Amino acid sequence: MFPGKTEFQRFDNAVRQVLTVSKEELLKREAREKRQTEVKRPKKS
Repeated sequence: MFPGKTEFQRFDNAVRQVLTVSKEELLKREAREKRQTEVKRPKKS
């Protein structure tokens, strides 16, 4: 998933990626995840 030889390097790379994501990209990801969640779980009537 995230490149790195050790568990700490992978964690560091993941955190770095999260912290350097632009706000617009973050909103796009959240909207995409929300749509995927809605598709998986149909609304209860």
